[in-house]
Amino acid sequence: MDFINELMKQHEEFESPRNFWYWSALASLSAVLGDKVYLDKFQYKMYPNIYILFHADSGMRKGAPVALAKKLVQLSSPNTRVISGRSSIQGILKEMGTYQTTPDGKINDQGNAFICASELTSSMVEDPAANAILTDLYDRNWNEGSWKQLLKSDQFEIKNPTVTMLSATNEAHANYWFAKQDIQGGFLARTCVIYENQRQTINSLMFEPKYRPNHELLIAYLRELAKLKGEVKMSDNLRRQFHQWYQDFLRAIERAEVIDKTGTLNRFDDTVLKVALLISLGRNPALEITQVGLDEALSKCEELVGNIRRMMHGVGKSEWANEKSAIMKELIAREGNMISRKMLNRLFWMSASAEELDEIMNSLQAAGIVYFENRGNEIFFVMPPNMVEELTAYFSGKNLLRRPNESKRTD
Repeated sequence: MDFINELMKQHEEFESPRNFWYWSALASLSAVLGDKVYLDKFQYKMYPNIYILFHADSGMRKGAPVALAKKLVQLSSPNTRVISGRSSIQGILKEMGTYQTTPDGKINDQGNAFICASELTSSMVEDPAANAILTDLYDRNWNEGSWKQLLKSDQFEIKNPTVTMLSATNEAHANYWFAKQDIQGGFLARTCVIYENQRQTINSLMFEPKYRPNHELLIAYLRELAKLKGEVKMSDNLRRQFHQWYQDFLRAIERAEVIDKTGTLNRFDDTVLKVALLISLGRNPALEITQVGLDEALSKCEELVGNIRRMMHGVGKSEWANEKSAIMKELIAREGNMISRKMLNRLFWMSASAEELDEIMNSLQAAGIVYFENRGNEIFFVMPPNMVEELTAYFSGKNLLRRPNESKRTD
């Protein structure tokens, strides 16, 4: 059975966005696998735990996919500590470090946890250290053995902490919850942000669906998957493909001079591999990353870069200063000091979406830094000669006390 497609098919008549169901399937797979399987990256073992954050307006049915993942993991993986409801980060840590007796009478002393929160900000008590601690716990590869809390008030040890998290939020709560250190300190770089603004369909839930959900079928697959243990293989051919993609990806970032305050792009390779592993094992319960799994992971993860940007556009109300600077430098360096809208999007697609680039160029036009020209079906952005001269002096270190296009003082 194809677990991912089966879960999607069972819920295609419900309103929650399709991507929410897809990523809730990956979260379920991640929580069940925990640290039982890994990919050998030679410097470290990469485990398939992931953090997923649904970002959508209130009323966009974020809760149903989160609740489904919680139910599936609870009923299929007794060794995974499912943590939901309202808690503090200290309470979560203590739960992970407490020995438990599983239904079959065995003692579970491992710190494999699945944190589920249909609303992140209401489920976790505010604590300035919360996201920093979650950032540390994400890196299972650097936490082999044990993780200790040695506070004077509370001391305990967590064996092999492995955390998967599935949570949801909206713009208002994201603005409140994420501080600068979370944005730039690595938490969001480790999080797959799934941004949606449209329902999958319209359903009043007044009539029985044509394809009724069969959760027992999904649970049975996860139970089989939970039996897997050991190294996940990746063929030499697939490793070569990924190696080439990784080189091309880094070169593209360097050419575009991408400004990434979150650090997402620096961790993008591991994110892709984790998602490829989950997709592969979600399609077939075998310890191997497949071609289909890698291809699909690359496609799905490309969306994550734009999702982080859309989310961050509302957090901190950035004025796109770094992107404006990079675009102005590009115009100065280009022949004729002009660029087409199409070429601009090709060069800066990692830094901003097409809509965001239009907003940036409108701002530069309003400041007199560029003007627009229509040439056939193409829109060109042109920098006037006087502005080229002024900005060249500015970027070369002259006129440091004056911003571009700022009127000279005559007093």
